[in-house]
Amino acid sequence: MGKEHEEFVVEIFEWDNAHRSKSSGASYHDPIDVSTDTLVMECECTEADSYRLTKKFWQEIVEKQHSGKLPSLGIRFRDPVSGHHIDLCVLYTEDLSAILKENKGSK
Repeated sequence: MGKEHEEFVVEIFEWDNAHRSKSSGASYHDPIDVSTDTLVMECECTEADSYRLTKKFWQEIVEKQHSGKLPSLGIRFRDPVSGHHIDLCVLYTEDLSAILKENKGSK
């Protein structure tokens, strides 16, 4: 389920040169699941009704990115019966605001 989610994220962010880590974020030199020109994303999947995000885990994501890119967390809720999913992205509010402001200014 995790690989499928990572591949989905790469497809969604292909416009920003997204690519999966060869080790799915498990190696020291490439510790994050998906990288783009703008952000790094840790990907988590669950078939449960909830996902518990802790401040400690978020800080680990922030510390994993040494590139100056925006840290983010992709969360996939997958229905185990139908296979349908809901995909969410967690970012710092300030980062999201800056992205939206820049995007609005380019119109």
